[in-house]
Formats: sequence, C-alpha cells, structure tokens
Amino acid sequence: MEANILIVDDELVICKSCEKILRRAGHNVTYATSGKEAIHILKSEQFDVVFTDLKMIDIGGMEVLQTVRQKYPETLVIVITGYATIASAVETMRSGAFDFLPKPFTPSELLAVLERALDKRKLIHLSSEGFDYTKDSGFEGIIGKSPKMQEVYRLIQKVAPTNSTVLIIGESGTGKDLVAKALHNQSKRKNEKFFALDISTLSSSLVESELFGHVKGSFTGAHTDKQGIFEAADGGTIFLDEIGNLPVEIQSRLLRLLQEKEFIPVGSTTTKHSDVWLIFATNQNLKQLVSVGKFREDLYYRLNVFPIKLPSLRERKEDIPELALYFLKKYCERNGRTTPIIQTEAIEALANYHWPGNVRELEHTIERLVILVEGNEIEPVHVSAALFRTDAFVHSIIPKHSNDLKSLKKQIREASVHEIEKVFIHEALIRNDWNVSKAAREVDMQRSNFQALMRKYGIAKPNSSA
Repeated sequence: MEANILIVDDELVICKSCEKILRRAGHNVTYATSGKEAIHILKSEQFDVVFTDLKMIDIGGMEVLQTVRQKYPETLVIVITGYATIASAVETMRSGAFDFLPKPFTPSELLAVLERALDKRKLIHLSSEGFDYTKDSGFEGIIGKSPKMQEVYRLIQKVAPTNSTVLIIGESGTGKDLVAKALHNQSKRKNEKFFALDISTLSSSLVESELFGHVKGSFTGAHTDKQGIFEAADGGTIFLDEIGNLPVEIQSRLLRLLQEKEFIPVGSTTTKHSDVWLIFATNQNLKQLVSVGKFREDLYYRLNVFPIKLPSLRERKEDIPELALYFLKKYCERNGRTTPIIQTEAIEALANYHWPGNVRELEHTIERLVILVEGNEIEPVHVSAALFRTDAFVHSIIPKHSNDLKSLKKQIREASVHEIEKVFIHEALIRNDWNVSKAAREVDMQRSNFQALMRKYGIAKPNSSA
C-alpha cells in the first residue's frame, strides 16, 4: 500500500537517502531536519508512519514520539538510532514506539520495518472502522468481501424480492441462519413475522406439532389447541434449518403446503391456508438422502428452486481478518473493555488454521481471546492457547532456534493454565448472573478464594468498577 511517511533526522544525508529508497518503493515522503520542524509539519499533514532519530540537537525523538502518541494516535513511530543507544531505543518502544531501526541500515532493512508498520497500520484502521454491517444494510452480521461472499450477497439481493423457495446449503457454522434473516430483511415481507426452527433439535412428534399445530386431545399431553408456525407466520417468513432431518412421514405434509399453501393441524379435519415465504437450509447432501430413501425426490425438487451455496471459512480465508476484527469489537463492547490490536502474526495464525467449525468456531475463539488477553495486543501465543490445538496454525509461530522453542513452550504452558483459570471463573459468574457467592458455591470454592482469582485476573462485572 502507498503510505505517507515523515523522516526526522538532523543528518540531511540520512533524510535524503531514506527519501530516495521510500519513493522508489512507491511512497509519499516528507522529511524534517529537526524535531521542532517535524512537530510543525505534523500539524498540517497526516502521516501513516514517522521515522525519527532518537538523538537530535533541539527536540529529541522521545518528544516527537510523545507528540505523535498524544495527538496522532493512529500514526506509528519507528525510532532510528545509533548502536550506542540501542537500550534507549528499547525504552522508547516501551513508551509507545512501534519499532526501532539501528544505524547503519540497508535499504532492505528500512523497507522491512516499514512493511511491518504498514501491516499494523492497516489493522488499526480496520479496528477503527469496525466493519459496521448494520441493520440498515440488510446484511447484519454477515461479514466478508471475498469473491465467494460477493456472490452470496448477489444471490440474496436477486431472490429476496421474489417468493421463490430458497435452499441454503453449507457446513455447520457457516452462517445459514444469518443468510435467512438477510433474505427476510430484504424481502417484501420484512415488516412481517420471521420464524426460525431447527428440525434437528426436535423429535418426530414435536416437529409435526410445531409446524402444523394440533387440537386439544389429539395426543397425550395435548391439553389445549396449539397454533403451529405455518399459521402463526401467515404473511411472513419461515426458516427451517436442517431440513434433511425432517422425518419421511412428515415430508408429504410439507410438500402439500409448498404446492397448495394448505395444511391440516394434527388431530383436526379443518384445512387451513398459509401464505408464507419458505427458506430451507441443510448441511447434508439431499440428493444422497434421496438416493437412500430418506428424503422424497419430489420434495427435493420443490425445495431446490433457488439454491444458495455458502462457502466454508477454509474457502474464504481472506475474510478472516475482517471477521476477527468484527467479533473482537462485538465482544469487547459486550464485556465493557477497550478493543486490543491483533498482531499481524496472530491474524496469520488464525488464517493458517483450517476451522472445521467455520465462522462459529472463529467467533467463539475471539470471544475467548477477549476474556483471556489482558493487554493491548493479541499475540500468536494467545491464539495458540485459545485454540488449544497443535495443527496447521502453529506453523506461523514455529521458532528457528531451540532456545526460542523452549521459551515459546514455557509461554504456552503458563498462558494455558492462566487462561483456563480465567475462563473457569468468568463462565461461572456468567452462569450465575455475576452473583459471586452463587458462582463460588456452584464450583465448590470458598468465596474468598474465588474472589482472589477474580482479582488475579482483573475480572469484574461489565460496566462495573467492582
């Protein structure tokens, strides 16, 4: 990406040299030969990255750094320093500098540190944008700009104004329910009722009653008449998830509703009319179910009028940074905390994982990270501990030397223990509506010990100082 860069050094030759290298790389470059001049320039121009020498005659690099941090927090500062002052440069990083570049440096070293800064700058920008997929857009909660998701948006917009039956096909966790809601929100029925029912969670007898309703005395336990969702949703939209689990004996009744818009409640002889838009979803191969006699072929063709295939997260990995930042903002707001930055390497670790649970698994992982990470940045080791995996994602943090490996193993062990404890306490509190005494009793701990762990991990009720 093209960037606006400010070089601050009281050696003109350094300024000119950096300017030449960075301009050749396609960046816009301004330079100042004093800290005072740099602060003046910063008042009138906006920069992505500032390179500043640490030791200068008038105003030093530390003051330039403090000015940028206070007045231009999205601008990253890289400290240029001589070998004799490396310790001072490290101290400036603790004060908020992104990195330091020791003199003398090569063009490749200059461009490498800039690339790292621009990667982080991009993440800061994405975090501040927040990916505001609002209700007004009609796609609330559906995140991603990859070509495969662009096709999904196109299909939603194409079919939403119609009454054509829709079949959403995708693995578990890909967001089939969100697509169904988006279809409803963009349809002519958006101001009418929306009902969602997961067929896989109900027994055969209960499915029939939920869909078609029943009359009093139609079966044991039917003490009153019950309205089914086909009647309750008249004029609106019904989303039936995991339609492949619908018992064969009920499929003929659904087929009649699709063909004639009529149904009869369980135990009744009265035919009722229902004008509903039907959206179905499945994570199974319905054609295969047809071939083994578990799904009616005529019903399959009635459902498969307008299929929408949702990609797995593995098929749209370019959307992972955007999804991660969306969920990060969501759960930080829910937990009343400031949104941390996700390091580029941590994003890469997320992208390298194969996500069998798709977007749902990613969302739960980010929620864990929000609870577990106490600092201002999410690092690869945090991702490792949150996932508790040893597969593909680990390759992004594999060290080059044995000493680094020992250090990493120690970090992961310590982080894992602490994070398990933290989640243990946090979830106990959530289950008990943040009642400390009840939570402690539930997990069989003394209240004082439970509170000690709360203090240790800084756990407090959201929007509470206690």
